[in-house]
Amino acid sequence: MHIVILTNKPNKVIYNWATNVEENALNQAKLLAEQPFTFRHIALMPDCHLGAVAPIGTVWSTKGVVIPSAVGVDISCGMCAMKTSLKVSDLTEAKKEELLHSLERSIPVGFQHNDERRQAELLQKYGDKIEYLFEKNKNVFNAQTQIFKDLKSDVVSQVGSLGGGNHFLEIQYDQDDNIWAMLHSGSRNIGLKICDTFDDIAGELNKKFYSQVDDKIHFLPTNSIEGKEYLIYMNFAVDFAFLNRQTMMRYVEKDISFAFKYMQVDFEPTINISHNFASLENHFGEQVIVHRKGATLARKDTIGIIPGSCGTSSYITLGKGNPDSYNSSSHGSGRVCGRKDFNRKYNTPEKMKEIEDSLKGVVHTKFGKEHSFKKNKETGLLDVSEAPQAYKPIDEILANQSDLVSVLTRLTPIINMKG
Repeated sequence: MHIVILTNKPNKVIYNWATNVEENALNQAKLLAEQPFTFRHIALMPDCHLGAVAPIGTVWSTKGVVIPSAVGVDISCGMCAMKTSLKVSDLTEAKKEELLHSLERSIPVGFQHNDERRQAELLQKYGDKIEYLFEKNKNVFNAQTQIFKDLKSDVVSQVGSLGGGNHFLEIQYDQDDNIWAMLHSGSRNIGLKICDTFDDIAGELNKKFYSQVDDKIHFLPTNSIEGKEYLIYMNFAVDFAFLNRQTMMRYVEKDISFAFKYMQVDFEPTINISHNFASLENHFGEQVIVHRKGATLARKDTIGIIPGSCGTSSYITLGKGNPDSYNSSSHGSGRVCGRKDFNRKYNTPEKMKEIEDSLKGVVHTKFGKEHSFKKNKETGLLDVSEAPQAYKPIDEILANQSDLVSVLTRLTPIINMKG
C-alpha cells in the first residue's frame, strides 16, 4: 500500500509505494509533482531510486505536455520471457556452460553492434519484420526533425543486440521445474539519440519562450510540431525495442534447440512488456500523458515481468489495475546505490567472495573491468555493479506492491549472461 507525501503545492502530492527512498530521489519527485502541468499526483514504485531528472520507478502524468527525459534514453527498455518444454534436470553443469557460451556467441552485448555477416543473416531471416517496422512507422520519414541519416542501417546494425548496463539474458526454472528464458533490453542507441535530441530541442524552446518551469525539466507541448514529432520517434523506438527483443528470443530458441538437438523442444509464446514509455491514457476522467520511467504497465489482467538480480528470483505477474498507481507496477528490484559507489565498496577479496557465494548454482558471465568514460580508460576495478548485492530484495519489492500486482510464477536463475 502507498503512503501520501505532501509537497509545497497543496493540490500536488506523491503516492509512494517504496520504503527508504533516498532524499535526493524524493526531492526529484517533489519537483516533478509541483510542476504546473502535473496531473493530480506522482506515483513512486517500490523500486524507486535516483535517476536523471526523474527517479527511476516514477509514474508521472501530465496535461498537454510530454517530457523526453521522463521517458529516458533507453526508450521502451523492457522484458521478454518464454517458457520451454525443458525441465531443470535436462540442464547438466556441462550443458549450462555450453549454452552460456552459445548465447555469448549469438548475441552482441555492450557497445557491440552486428557485423556484416550477421546483418546479412538478419535481413535474410527477419527482413519482412524490419520492413513492417518501417511501414508501420512511415511518419518518421516525414518528420521535420531528421536525426537519422540512414535509419534502416541503424536498425539492421543494432537489432538483436542486448546492450550493456543492467541488460541481461537468463535461463531460469519455475516452481514446477520448467525451464524459461528471459531477457532485458531496449531500443539501444536509437532510443538514446531520440531522447537526447528532443530533450535539447525542448530545452531551447523552453528558454526561447521564457518558461518558468525548472530549467532541469525540458517539456514539449503535445500540440506542437516538436511534441508530435517526439511521439512519432518515440513510438518508432517502442516498436524497434519490441522487435529487438523478439529477434534475440529467436536466437535463444535456436541455441537451445541446437544444444538439445537429440530431443524435441517446444517454446510457448513470448511475453513482452516494456517499462520506459509515454502514452495517452484516461485516468480519473481526464486524458493525460502517462510517463512510465522504470515502471511497468499493470492494468487489470495485464501479464507483466518483474526481474530480480542475477542471483535472485524474477516474477511473472498479473496486473490489478490500481488507479492510484495509474495502472502501473515496479519494473524490477531497484538499485541500492550508484554503480561507481558500489564498485568501490565491493572490490575487495571479502566482498568478491560474498558476491560469488550469492551466485552459487548460477553459471554466469565473468565480471569485466570497470571503464571510466570521462577518462576513456579502465579504472583497474572489476565491474561488479550488477551483482545481487547492488539491488534491493526482490521479495520486499513484491510485498510492497501487493495491491498493484499478484504473482503468477516465480523464476530462479541458473544461467546469467550480462550485457
